[in-house]
Amino acid sequence: MRWSILKPLTILSFLWIVFGFTLSPPQKTTWRTLATTSFTEFYDESKGIWSLEAQFPEAILSLQGKEVYITGYVLPIDTKGEIYALSAYPFSSCFFCGGAGPETVMGLEFVNPPGRLQTDAVRTYSGKLVLATKPNSGFYFTLTNVKPYSP
Repeated sequence: MRWSILKPLTILSFLWIVFGFTLSPPQKTTWRTLATTSFTEFYDESKGIWSLEAQFPEAILSLQGKEVYITGYVLPIDTKGEIYALSAYPFSSCFFCGGAGPETVMGLEFVNPPGRLQTDAVRTYSGKLVLATKPNSGFYFTLTNVKPYSP
């Protein structure tokens, strides 16, 4: 009789230990934190151009591969509305069109295609943060498995 009570409690305790730590909510990150990234110029011989290499501080390196969430302005990257980025600034002053740096924009790889999103819509998304010191044709920061998030 006693084991019949302890068995479910033992199983629940085990499951909580195993899964309780992995189901934690995403960690908040901010554009201010990402702005602590520094960049140095280097000559990319394969492309024949000067490019930037990121040096991520420890505070950002510790987020590599972790679930994070961030709020920003939605920017379409293609005309089909399939590829999006999130920016610290609206389209008129973003990295692509204004004087902002590459630390102010991140790529978004959605779990499910979002369809058309309004340019400059302020949204919060969560996903796994992927860092690239020398992105070939992508971003220094990318969120993968992106989903809308409400903190």
